[in-house]
Amino acid sequence: MTIVPPTHLVDRAGVSWTAYLVTTQLGWLFREQETSDIGIDAQIEVVEEMSVSSGRSRRGTGHLLAVQIKSGASHFAAPADRGWWFYCDAAHVAYWRNHSLPVVLMLFDPESELVFWQHVNGETLIPAGKNYKVLVPHEQRLGASCGMELGAPARRRAVGGVMIPNPSRGSSVRQADYELASAIDLLAVAMGKTVDEAEPRDFILAFASRLRALHRRVGAPGCDLLAAKTGYQPSQISRYLNGTARPRRGRVVAIVQALIECSHENEIKIPGHLMDVRAWERMWRVANRPGMQKVMKSRARKGASSS
Repeated sequence: MTIVPPTHLVDRAGVSWTAYLVTTQLGWLFREQETSDIGIDAQIEVVEEMSVSSGRSRRGTGHLLAVQIKSGASHFAAPADRGWWFYCDAAHVAYWRNHSLPVVLMLFDPESELVFWQHVNGETLIPAGKNYKVLVPHEQRLGASCGMELGAPARRRAVGGVMIPNPSRGSSVRQADYELASAIDLLAVAMGKTVDEAEPRDFILAFASRLRALHRRVGAPGCDLLAAKTGYQPSQISRYLNGTARPRRGRVVAIVQALIECSHENEIKIPGHLMDVRAWERMWRVANRPGMQKVMKSRARKGASSS
C-alpha cells in the first residue's frame, strides 16, 4: 500500500494553487519543473500587459522568473513586523544567486489559501549566522495587482521594446548618489539650509523631485495611464510624485519602468542613466534610511572642506 505523507499533499497543493493564481489572476504562463530540482519548482513567463478578462489573445514576452514554492502553516507560525522570515541554507542561496533567471520565493498558506512572494537578491537576502533569511511581506500577495512589481526583474533588460542599459553596480551607486545629492543641495538652498542640515523628510522630497523630473522628461503621462500600467491607484501615484506618500521599493521600480515604457511609446529619447533601475533603487534606499543619509552628509562635509 502506498503511503502518502500529509506534507506531500500540502506541497502539491502549494504548487497547484500558485499555478492557478498565476494563470487566472495574472494571465501569465506557469511551467512546473517536471524533473527533480534543488531550489526551483517552476518557471513563470510574463505575458504582455492587458486585462485578463478582456478575452483577447496576448503575447508571451520571453521574460522569465524562476520560482521556489514553499508550502505549509509552519512558514507562517512566527510573523515578523511586516511579514514572515524564511530561513534558507547557504547551499540554496548559492544556487539561487548563480541561477540564470531572477529568482522569486513564494510561500503558500494552506489555511487562508493565499500565496505571498519576495524577490531573492542581494537586497533581500539577510545573513543569519552561516545561513540566510528572507522577509516575505504580507503586502506582497500573489494576485492580479502585483504584475508590474513581481515581473520587474524579468523586465529589467527590455521594457516596452527599449533595451535598458545594465551598468555595473558601482556605476549605478555613483550615479544614484550624484542625482540625490544634487536634488538635496537644490532643496536645501531653497529652504535656506545646508546639506548637513537636511532632515529625513527632505530626502524623501528630494527623491520625489527626481521622480517628477523623469515624469516630465517622458511627456508627463497622466496618473490614470500610469495606474493602468502598474495596477496602483492614480491617487497613490500622484502622492508618490508629490512626495506626500512614501512608496515601497518595488513600487518605485514599477513606476520607473512604466515611465520608461511611456518614453518608448511617445518616441522620446531619455538618457541611459534615467533608465538605470538599480540606481533608482539606490536613491530610494538612501531616501528611506537615515544611516545612509548620514554617510551622504559626511561626504558633503568633506567635499566642502576640501574645496
